[in-house]
Amino acid sequence: MLDMLEDPSVYPVSDDSKLLLKAVAASKGKVLDMCAGSGIIGLNAAKFADEVTLVDINDHALNLIKLNASKNNIKNIKVIKSDLFKEIGEKRFDVIFMNPPYLPGDPSTSDSLDIATLGGKEGSELTERFILEAPSHLEPGGRIFIVLSTKSNLDRIYGAIRRAGLSYTVIDSDSFFFEKLILIELH
Repeated sequence: MLDMLEDPSVYPVSDDSKLLLKAVAASKGKVLDMCAGSGIIGLNAAKFADEVTLVDINDHALNLIKLNASKNNIKNIKVIKSDLFKEIGEKRFDVIFMNPPYLPGDPSTSDSLDIATLGGKEGSELTERFILEAPSHLEPGGRIFIVLSTKSNLDRIYGAIRRAGLSYTVIDSDSFFFEKLILIELH
């Protein structure tokens, strides 16, 4: 794992990040790290990929990603401020990673850390939107790796996967006294 700086206004490397890191070796070609936070996933993916685009809506996260890239001498990245795919254009990727905000709550009236953890009223709304938009940004044969939590409405998320015409495989999971985290691959 890389040597990472932290910022109190950016979601720290946590158990969900570590679970998603298990899929980073699948990186190749063009990679997207959506909801990149500190950049832990995308910057580690840069060791395997030709280029990595890291996306976040939080300005503090974008600055931290650039600092962490510089600290680790990583150059094959692009950092974009965007609400999911809005600023991505028509670009397509071979691998997409997402560690979404998945706790129930309204992020629109919250601070930057709440925006990084609250995924909508049921915790699933942002993830659903991502799943429905992602296929148009995925190269044929591409893969999406995403972390889910039992704290969010998993039925709605699995419904969005079906509506998007995707299937999924559970790659790994980790249980805690308050939730279960699930790493899935969409294809």
